[in-house]
Amino acid sequence: MKYLDDVEKNKNDPKPLPILEEVQRVVCRCDIPQLDAPCLSEFRACCYDALQPTLLLNTLNHWTALSKWRDLNYLLKMAGNRTVPIEIGSNYASDEWSQQLVKIRDFLYRQFGDTNRTKDLEVEYLAQHELFAQIPALKSDICVPDYCSVNTESTTPVDIKAWLGPKDTVSPMHTDPKHNLLCQVFGSKRIILASPADTANLYAHESEFLGNTSQIDAANLDFERFPLLSSVRFYELILQPGDCLYLPPKWWHYVRSNTPSFSVSFWFE
Repeated sequence: MKYLDDVEKNKNDPKPLPILEEVQRVVCRCDIPQLDAPCLSEFRACCYDALQPTLLLNTLNHWTALSKWRDLNYLLKMAGNRTVPIEIGSNYASDEWSQQLVKIRDFLYRQFGDTNRTKDLEVEYLAQHELFAQIPALKSDICVPDYCSVNTESTTPVDIKAWLGPKDTVSPMHTDPKHNLLCQVFGSKRIILASPADTANLYAHESEFLGNTSQIDAANLDFERFPLLSSVRFYELILQPGDCLYLPPKWWHYVRSNTPSFSVSFWFE
């Protein structure tokens, strides 16, 4: 296979990108049910039909991406010269947030190339991007989970998105309209959930653009500013490599990366 950006090396080429260490699974808090690689019928009964958020363990062990993508030089070779939209700033609901089109090569070197990455370097996030439509060769390293075909009457294609960034990328508390499988390739993420039943107490933005996003910082609750939060039940978990989180439609979720992280989401009906 010839990579998209195969070029002759020269003395001025940057140093190789790091190969991220394989993270050992840790036992940690999980406030929602967990299932170990459930079969399709179990997923349908316990998760999809019940609209029950569930942590699905060991569901991605057959993905070659789990080992390949930790070598950031592999991603560089496969996609380095492609241009993608990058989010810049703490999160998309902040006033300082912006987007830029950059080459994946530049993004990877800025965010992962310096092991002594300084705190004043802006966090950049390749978020909610159709990377696999743009670079089909990467899609061969993953598989669409069988769980996405649980609704045999649906004719809507599965919507696949990539999420790649350094430590401390944040998606503020928000909802999505479809069923979602958030699959973790490398790194880990802290996730905080809240039920659609608590929507009235979660202070959604009034603007149409941010109507599915809460004003709160789910990781640092401000009960003085948002007193109705005292009646909300929150659920917390850590998403680790090889696992995926099933989220029913309209469930609120906050996501923060604990480490450099690559996730793939599958939205389906």
